[in-house]
Amino acid sequence: MSNKQRPDAPASRHAAKAKIEDVAREASVSPATVSRVLNHPDIVRPELRDKVARAIATLSYTRDSAGRALKSGRMRTIGAIVPTLGLSIFAEGVEALQNRLSESGYTLLIANSQYDQRRELQELQSLIERGVDGIALVGGSHGPELRALIKQADVPVITTYVTKGQAGIPAIGIDNEAATEELTKFLLELGHVCFSAIVNIPPSNDRSRARLEGIQRALSRAGITLQPSQIIRADHSLAQGRSALRQIITEHPDTTAIICTTDTLAIGAMAEARKMGLSVPQSLSITGFDDVELAAQVDPPLTTISVPAAEIGRGAADYLINAIAGMAIPRSVQVPYRLIIRSSTSKPRTFGTTSRKLIGKKKAEKA
Repeated sequence: MSNKQRPDAPASRHAAKAKIEDVAREASVSPATVSRVLNHPDIVRPELRDKVARAIATLSYTRDSAGRALKSGRMRTIGAIVPTLGLSIFAEGVEALQNRLSESGYTLLIANSQYDQRRELQELQSLIERGVDGIALVGGSHGPELRALIKQADVPVITTYVTKGQAGIPAIGIDNEAATEELTKFLLELGHVCFSAIVNIPPSNDRSRARLEGIQRALSRAGITLQPSQIIRADHSLAQGRSALRQIITEHPDTTAIICTTDTLAIGAMAEARKMGLSVPQSLSITGFDDVELAAQVDPPLTTISVPAAEIGRGAADYLINAIAGMAIPRSVQVPYRLIIRSSTSKPRTFGTTSRKLIGKKKAEKA
């Protein structure tokens, strides 16, 4: 018996692809209504959206993106380049960006630069070659080649997590310098005078540079200067936070407060402090920056700066959608940060004596 004669034969893989008119008939609505649900769902009544969604699922309908692009001259895609999607706030921001873009019928293409300006340039080139309609970047520090490429591409671009972009690029984010200045003032008010910092400042990370400047500004106003050896430059990783903490305690055993420019570094530093027998915050106060989900779950919970990543992601999406539509758009948007005080900070204890004994013990063991 041939496949055609078998009652249980599978459907032909060349069956006709469902069209928008088929979806309209299945949902008992007009093709125009289906189009509005697909492209502008926010203006369609929820019950109609549900009917169309069920019809789309029933027919396994997918839109002809290539055809729509040829007709409109747009791919309805947005590109985003972030430094990392690991233990960071960028994942939350990207999720909010994608959700808001999806509501308006846009697809998000994501790349990560690993804090490398050369890789960022390569990823931008790739996104532009794919015909994206807009681009979201992180931070305002970009090389001249990247800025030239953006100008040549002639598509809307916004930079995120800062309030000022370079070369006239609009920005949405927080005041990173003001945030760490407030955090440092909080530690000063607790009575700390012996500080160190663990900072993630590769050439592309202007956010962490601004955070270090905020720390130094607050300390300077209190008559305190950080020596170069009290500022440990580290990559964005737990391991780097651990090694930086050990270096600080070895070289500056009287330190009572360590300010980290990311939560990842702070969580690594707390883990190493525990390994060295130093209690947080009784012996050492440690702070982070970003307020990633894990920050509230570690022991003790981490004092940090909360960055509204979801708000930044949604704002970036709105900017790009409006810019593509030719609407008036702001050049800079500043969103509020929050100082989150948790149990990793307290008034300074007699840490100097404790750490001197600890370092002396380690040296004796090596001898």
